[in-house]
Amino acid sequence: MFRSLFASAKKLLLWMLLFALLLAAAFVYFPGLKYSLYRVLPPKVRWDISYAVSDKFLVGMVYFVERGDQLLLVKHSYQDKWGLPGGWLDKNETFEQSVRRELREELGVGLTNIEMLEVHKIPSSQIIDIAVRGQLQGDKLKIGDGEIAEFRFFDKDALPAPADILYPHRPYIERYLAGEKAHQRVVVH
Repeated sequence: MFRSLFASAKKLLLWMLLFALLLAAAFVYFPGLKYSLYRVLPPKVRWDISYAVSDKFLVGMVYFVERGDQLLLVKHSYQDKWGLPGGWLDKNETFEQSVRRELREELGVGLTNIEMLEVHKIPSSQIIDIAVRGQLQGDKLKIGDGEIAEFRFFDKDALPAPADILYPHRPYIERYLAGEKAHQRVVVH
């Protein structure tokens, strides 16, 4: 009886391992697949996944990519609204390295004159967000790794309506525009 139970458990474990390997291979060969799957998950599950696979104190970054008097906004493949480009700071990575890596991976461009605008602790969480700005380096933007579905430069005085901007990014954009008028720089919240 135990031998039969052990054999069944072993067989189940092997099938689970095979499934995990096939899923990992699918993510490698079809990089956009993970974003398609991620998109259909409820936001709570998305945060749980991000938390489970990330360091336990996360540093998120949003980038104000400027081209003259225009601001770059993106639509991620797993979102329906406009937002700022950004990403998580990797372990042992500087802020500037993170900005350059993310923008290169997502849009194939760089950023010069990088300047920190804001550091914000997300209430009731172990997340710090850092907002930076810089000038676009290069003019040949192209969607890179499948995370970005669309991008567009908007005149700073003609941004999409607030309802069309990701809720968490709205306050950053409002403070950025207010800071532009006041020539304000680093703000810590």
